[in-house]
Amino acid sequence: MTMHHAPEPRTPSPGRRRRLVAPRALSIAALSFALMVPLVPAGAQEPAPSPAATASATAEPSSTTGPTTPADGAGVAPAPAAPSTAPSPTPSPSRSTAAPSPTASATASTRPAPTLEEEIGELGASMGQGLKRLRESGDVQAPTDREQTLNALVKDIGVDAASAQVAAEPPANAAAASTWRPPGIQGIDVSSHQFEVDWRTAYNQGARFAYVKATEGTGYKNPYFGQQYGGSAGVGMVRGAYHFALPGTTSGAAQANYFVDNGGGWSADGRTLPPLLDVEYNPYTSLGNDCYNMSAAQMVSWIRDFSNTVRARTGRVPMIYTTTDWWNRCTGNSRAFNDHPLHIAAYNQSGPGAMPSSWSFYSVWQYSASGPFVGDSNVWNGSAQQLSAFVRNSGSGNEQQAQPGVNELHYRGATPASSAMGIASDTVLSCDWNGDGISTPATFSGGIWTIRNSMSTSDPGTRFTFGNGTDQPICGDWNGDGVETIGVYRSGVAYVRNANAAGPANGTIVYGARGDVAIVGDWDRDGYDTLGVARPNGAAKQFILTNSNIRATVARTFLFGNASDVPVSGDWTNSGYSTVGVKRGAQWFLAHSNVRVAADSVFAFGNRGDRAITGRWAAGRGTSVGVVRPR
Repeated sequence: MTMHHAPEPRTPSPGRRRRLVAPRALSIAALSFALMVPLVPAGAQEPAPSPAATASATAEPSSTTGPTTPADGAGVAPAPAAPSTAPSPTPSPSRSTAAPSPTASATASTRPAPTLEEEIGELGASMGQGLKRLRESGDVQAPTDREQTLNALVKDIGVDAASAQVAAEPPANAAAASTWRPPGIQGIDVSSHQFEVDWRTAYNQGARFAYVKATEGTGYKNPYFGQQYGGSAGVGMVRGAYHFALPGTTSGAAQANYFVDNGGGWSADGRTLPPLLDVEYNPYTSLGNDCYNMSAAQMVSWIRDFSNTVRARTGRVPMIYTTTDWWNRCTGNSRAFNDHPLHIAAYNQSGPGAMPSSWSFYSVWQYSASGPFVGDSNVWNGSAQQLSAFVRNSGSGNEQQAQPGVNELHYRGATPASSAMGIASDTVLSCDWNGDGISTPATFSGGIWTIRNSMSTSDPGTRFTFGNGTDQPICGDWNGDGVETIGVYRSGVAYVRNANAAGPANGTIVYGARGDVAIVGDWDRDGYDTLGVARPNGAAKQFILTNSNIRATVARTFLFGNASDVPVSGDWTNSGYSTVGVKRGAQWFLAHSNVRVAADSVFAFGNRGDRAITGRWAAGRGTSVGVVRPR
């Protein structure tokens, strides 16, 4: 449906609600560039470009002037691009998951198949190896160019000489490695593929935690484990060990014991991360298909055997590293491990995407294999305090302690007065998602939306992707049908949908400037929500409103509140007109008019550090306020 602005005003029904969106708050020189950056073949799918990449969308006015006013016809792009959404966390391999058939070639038929020991070689497998291979060739059992170069070098001159030679060669083009990183506490993971690591450089680049490969199966130990595990701790990182699983070769218990006996232990010393099980695409042809020729039930049983043994030996369940695609296909999307922290892999700049069924959130996201750090780059999903608690296993005793604090939601004048949804790193907003006149909560994180149509904490909500990780989520009744739907605001451009589901943007609205906070409301009581922006102006907060989503010119601008206040909006008087307000500490100041703007309603609700939300908590009533408070 194409977003439009009504030619004639209409009076909304008495129960129609109005609310506001609450705003939220190189790698080291060890390898040549050819070894450092995985190649992407011609024709491979890359993440969609940002829809805000047009020149007109990024024009930025002076901070003391009104928002950018597009030329006639520019308010809505004729064919708006969808915001860049998280691609499937892992593309399904193009090759069959059945065991490979023998080739018909006479030459090949006389060549003996490699043994598992030969395939493992001196360097073994590494975390995310299957995902890297998929990106380069689409085949999880075809070594990447980087792997082939390293293996050939090791075979030619030996692992120690290869390490020294690679370390002595500066990167040919290190500047081309990825420098993007998502917000949050950064970390890395390494294996023998990185040889000896310059940990001081990694720390200076911002890495604060590390996972180091210890073992693989029951016959391989990382020869650089001591330097990597000890070196990361020596520069002040918290670190842990991981095991590359080879299910089907030996039991889960046997591999867990081998892992713990060779570096995979844990103690509550405040600097040791929990043991990590790397269970992913089978990299070896000698072990069969992507799932190691195991059924889903067999795979779940093997992982449980490994986990039970690690817990018995160390006192902690292991964190599980995987991709959503592999987990869905090889465990049957098992829900059996929701008490284990999740380390999810997805290489993009949009977010980790949908979680496997066992998890509603992730603890660590492996977001890149090509920088900014040596090895693979990761980010912790939470605060420094939460990472410290996770390391120590302190708190409630729930093994899934990687979870940042759950959000408490408190509503002024609502029944129920409180609920809970999402985690501390989520943005929470509230809208009337189904047109029943009552606002209910939603969360937004990394381009992933979860929307509830009730205030019940038992409501799992509907999950989908729209937007990018750094966008501000917004919502409004863009087409006047009485249902509020999603949108995102990015550097002076809003991308809006007329449905609460994944899909392309139905409208692109150029309004405001980089750094503005978007607000939404029906400023002229015509039944259609339009944009506004708020920005600091000296010591005050400036509001700039438009009454059109097609030609978004400035309809009204004024100062209200202090520069550091949090802007909000809503139909506070249930009159059909949206007006503005601000939250300052625990105090709220609401205006009842956008013409003679004054603090008509002043009250205290919530705590100083709470985040603001607004909504109609009951049908037929005006907009009220609420707060989001991480536990």
